[in-house]
Amino acid sequence: MSEAKRVLVAEDNVVLGDVMRFNLQRSGFAVTLARNGTEALRMAESQPFDILVTDYEMPGIDGEELCNRVRNELKLDAIRIVMCSAKGLELDREEIMARLSIEAILYKPFSIRELTTLLENLVQHGGPRREQLV
Repeated sequence: MSEAKRVLVAEDNVVLGDVMRFNLQRSGFAVTLARNGTEALRMAESQPFDILVTDYEMPGIDGEELCNRVRNELKLDAIRIVMCSAKGLELDREEIMARLSIEAILYKPFSIRELTTLLENLVQHGGPRREQLV
């Protein structure tokens, strides 16, 4: 990557958030870490990001509400969104991805390499859009 792409990570699990930040930074991304959805929304309002990686289940503003507000209140249509969730079988993946224009949903536990590769592909090649990963 020639210019570091800015990634906002919203993850309330301290260890997972730190692991994601460390590995994405090692791959050349400029990473900002929010510990909950409320903090992530404030950050998205105040600075530009290329990608939002958000947990689905967080206290306060959860990942789905965060994505909804990013799209509909902040009108950030260009930001690419990847959602991470431990609720694989409980989510209507197709409906959520279509309604919130989410690129991919990764189910926990996922490999950090899988996440890094997905984000690199999104920024280097402009796609794939609307990828579904299990």
